[in-house]
Amino acid sequence: MEHVEESLQEIEQAEDKLFNFRPIFFFAVCICLGATFAVSRLQYGVSFWWLTIALPVFLLAIVLQGKGKRLRALTAVLTLALAFTLGCCATFLKLADYQTTKTYQGEYTVSGRVVESARGDYHCAVLLRDVKIGGQSLKGKLVAYLPPAFYDNIRLSDEVEMRGELDTDVSLFNEYGFRANAIYDDLRYRLVIETSADCIIKGNAFDLFLSVRQRIADTLRSGMDETTSAVTLAVLTGDTSLMGEKLLANMRFGGIAHVFAVSGLHVGALYAFCLLLLSKTPLRKMPKAAKWCLVAAVLLFYGGICGYSASVVRATVMCLAFYFGKLTGFLSDGLENVGLSASILLLLSPVALFTVGFQLSYVATLGILLLNRPIYERISQAGVKFFCLIKRKSVAEYKAEREDRPPTLAEDCARSCATFFSVTVSAQIATTPLALSIFGYVSVWSLLLNCTFVPIISAAFSFLLLLTAVACLMPLTVSGVLLYVPSVVWSAALLIFQTLDFSQGLIESVVVSGEAMICYYAACLFLTDKWNASKRYKIAMFTAFAVLFAIVFALSNL
Repeated sequence: MEHVEESLQEIEQAEDKLFNFRPIFFFAVCICLGATFAVSRLQYGVSFWWLTIALPVFLLAIVLQGKGKRLRALTAVLTLALAFTLGCCATFLKLADYQTTKTYQGEYTVSGRVVESARGDYHCAVLLRDVKIGGQSLKGKLVAYLPPAFYDNIRLSDEVEMRGELDTDVSLFNEYGFRANAIYDDLRYRLVIETSADCIIKGNAFDLFLSVRQRIADTLRSGMDETTSAVTLAVLTGDTSLMGEKLLANMRFGGIAHVFAVSGLHVGALYAFCLLLLSKTPLRKMPKAAKWCLVAAVLLFYGGICGYSASVVRATVMCLAFYFGKLTGFLSDGLENVGLSASILLLLSPVALFTVGFQLSYVATLGILLLNRPIYERISQAGVKFFCLIKRKSVAEYKAEREDRPPTLAEDCARSCATFFSVTVSAQIATTPLALSIFGYVSVWSLLLNCTFVPIISAAFSFLLLLTAVACLMPLTVSGVLLYVPSVVWSAALLIFQTLDFSQGLIESVVVSGEAMICYYAACLFLTDKWNASKRYKIAMFTAFAVLFAIVFALSNL
């Protein structure tokens, strides 16, 4: 009987449309395609004639609709064409503006405001905005390389004046490809300073976000030792400038450096903490609109402290969209929320698409949205069978028993563990080929460390952030008491990265070509439950793309 019902369901799905059209998500996809076309034209001279390939697809999408749906299909096609045009034109305009920069070469006196700083084993650097030369304002930002002796005196938001060898670099491409990160950060100049005598701090201009970030850094340095304060600052704000290069590299080799890129892990934990306060305190009596505005204010303020990176914008928009749906009763679709956040970010700066942070953040999120549910179901089924084997019950008996009682504590814990494991595996599956392509390696320790360290950091993040916020409001002499326990815990947790060398567990020297990645992600798409198609069809398509990926991958690595 179950087999007949399953077959009928497969037939009904196969007769329905292949997938549910999500307009905002596909709008974002078309912006990405437009930006990609613009960069490809500049880098490889791709002809505009290639765009004619899309015409038959769009016409077919309109013709195949019923009579009452063709106008709606035409509207959708025109909207997607508009999104492509916006992505393409915005990218061309951004790159044209970047290249029309006044060129400076030689020794100059430069002034500006410090917005970031970094100290490595071999250099010290600060990033300046509001850059001026001889009183004339310049477009973009400047990175200045400083003597270590002077670097210790500089604080965020300081107004500085420096003299050194100035160089302008507004090239779009170099030997590594498209200079996406430099263009996205609007970095146009480089200044090399030889002596501390060539650097002057003229004052400190108030900037709310920079001042708060500096206060956090001062508080953590006052209450913790050098290593734990640097790691805590990185976890809370994404600022890794104080971390030692060796420790940071070893955590990258372990596959958990993403905890320092403020993303859904951090914003989601802060969002959950806000909801807890709104449900367990007198704040629960606030109007719904006021609740949403309060949560939005907290998340946006935190995002400003972290510099509104691509991952922060994505997570913030998704949380606020989900909370809006929860308060109003509208269903919130994960893919539409991803599309909304990506559209906002790409319309503001289409070059973000080509940055490492954007790509890894959105690919991991899409992997979770598309793969988490089927993976979780497989894990749950395996867990139920294992439990029934131990209890010597049939699956039917266990399910009938669960209908008459609430879940036990052990079952809740098992469900939570299965959920976290499925989310982690989904993200790992999605990001592995991309990480291989970008960094040249993936860690065999990644899954293990993500399943042990990340849940601890996620659980402790809100508490650590709250404790740090309280310490920031107190005199610096009190921070040592408030932050004593986190300092001890961090010291213990970091021992594993200070004693073990995770570079010994890397998969390296593997080539993942663009064609192989297309086949890989196409195969992954047919593992999801987003297709309204029969199980046989999805298995056949997955197998075809998986075999094709294996062939292309093998040929690329011969």
